[in-house]
Amino acid sequence: MERRASCNCGQVSITTKGEPLRVSVCHCIACQKRTGSAFGVQARFNVDHTKISGETKIYQRTGESGGVIDFHFCPQCGATVYFSTVSMPDVIAIPVGNFACLTFNTVPQLGSQGDHKSAAQTFPHPSVSVYQVRALPWVSLSGINDVYD
Repeated sequence: MERRASCNCGQVSITTKGEPLRVSVCHCIACQKRTGSAFGVQARFNVDHTKISGETKIYQRTGESGGVIDFHFCPQCGATVYFSTVSMPDVIAIPVGNFACLTFNTVPQLGSQGDHKSAAQTFPHPSVSVYQVRALPWVSLSGINDVYD
């Protein structure tokens, strides 16, 4: 399956092929600030299964674990389009909200009764939660299999 992610203004986009390696939520302080929300949600893909269009600028920071993270953002609208780590150069993480559009994706799928359902209904649920110790007390997510503090 192909999915398309983009920044707010559409200048930068990513086309992905296949299912994500994993979908996870992160409760670290940096993700809370980056997203302006209680946590970040990202899907990881093998770089070989992505095609990036448009130019990005990079904001580099050192994470709480000591790893170096490159955040690629759109120079026009400022949205983080994807990020990568030095420790996993063959993988990029795409914020799940970047896949959002009116149907959450332009690629319809045939449902079990022949009706079309959007890829939003088939996008994998997060199964991993990291920095759980930093989760706000009112956050409760179902379907999480692996939790890391």
